[in-house]
Amino acid sequence: MFGIGWAELLVVAVVALLVLGPDKLPEAARLAGQAYSRLQRTLAEARAGLKTEMDLTAALNQRPPDPPSERAASHPPLSRPGPEAGSGHDPRP
Repeated sequence: MFGIGWAELLVVAVVALLVLGPDKLPEAARLAGQAYSRLQRTLAEARAGLKTEMDLTAALNQRPPDPPSERAASHPPLSRPGPEAGSGHDPRP
């Protein structure tokens, strides 16, 4: 747990007891536990979402590419209509 040993944990507990006092310490411990629980839940949701995205990406990468349709293969792509070469007239304002 974060590389903290029992001795360090005991020192933190004694300092918290001295700073907060015996009446506020249980409330502070409860709030710290709730915050830690929310943090764990949020991290678990983020991990699950990331795993889902990675799985979907892997599945899409494994799918064979779509074959080109016969129509697209038999017709050249359409070019953008524009002024005739050499007319000297540009229809755009």
